[in-house]
Amino acid sequence: MGNIANRVFAALPDAVTSAIFLTAWIAPGTLGPVWVKNLMLTMLIEFIVMHSSAFYFALASATASRVKQSLSLIGLTLFYFGFIAAFSFAFKSTWPLFAFGWLFLSRFASLWTNQHAATRDRLSRTWTVSVLTYLLGAFATIFIPLPQFGLTPDFVASMHLSGSGLWIEKPQTVIVFGALYFGVLARFKFYLADKTAPASAPAGKAA
Repeated sequence: MGNIANRVFAALPDAVTSAIFLTAWIAPGTLGPVWVKNLMLTMLIEFIVMHSSAFYFALASATASRVKQSLSLIGLTLFYFGFIAAFSFAFKSTWPLFAFGWLFLSRFASLWTNQHAATRDRLSRTWTVSVLTYLLGAFATIFIPLPQFGLTPDFVASMHLSGSGLWIEKPQTVIVFGALYFGVLARFKFYLADKTAPASAPAGKAA
């Protein structure tokens, strides 16, 4: 029970994101066509965030001081932010900027608040799980027939999607992908936060 707050803190952002995707599939009218369209774009942005994770872990594991690590992390963030800014310009929307900030916070909040080795190990394991889940989820939702639920032809038409491809023709594919992906991450982080928590000193033992 003493560690439940850490576990909830680790899992909550991804759990919330998964719930939003699930709502977009079952009752998209509560969010609106613009929100659902933006959620589809979020899965592309998550790929960029996931790609950056390996570099963040390398910097976080370095032996440099916390100040130097923080400056390096900020520099790397600005580098990837440039890609997101290009996304925002291309789609004529500020959503990629907000989505990148939220996904970045979800993945790295614990790194900024806890610098112990257990936290870095947890983030490394999470990166591995996220890559596998992303790849498996993308392929699974392509081949598994998925019901439309709230994403009816009329609602999809109101989204004014452009281009072609499975995600455009069957938006439920990417929406379900997002719900499953972030749901798996939330469950894994909830489980792992307890397993990798630093051991506390025995009661009554002198420091």
